[in-house]
Amino acid sequence: MTDSARSAESFDPDTPFDSEIYVAQTLHLLGLTVPPEQMANVVQNFELVQAIAQPVLDFPLPDDLEAAPRFEP
Repeated sequence: MTDSARSAESFDPDTPFDSEIYVAQTLHLLGLTVPPEQMANVVQNFELVQAIAQPVLDFPLPDDLEAAPRFEP
């Protein structure tokens, strides 16, 4: 099985984020194509998105935390 066709069953949360694999899998799942000359830019943008999101993903939340019924700023 190729990296781009790995299934969800082989997902390991301890494996570092690989933007090339993520982009390939997502394009495959959505049935989209990206011209080869643009692929590096798409991968670079997903690396940026991941870097921006990582602090939020790393923030610890207790398992018994209840969601707010509505958002009030």
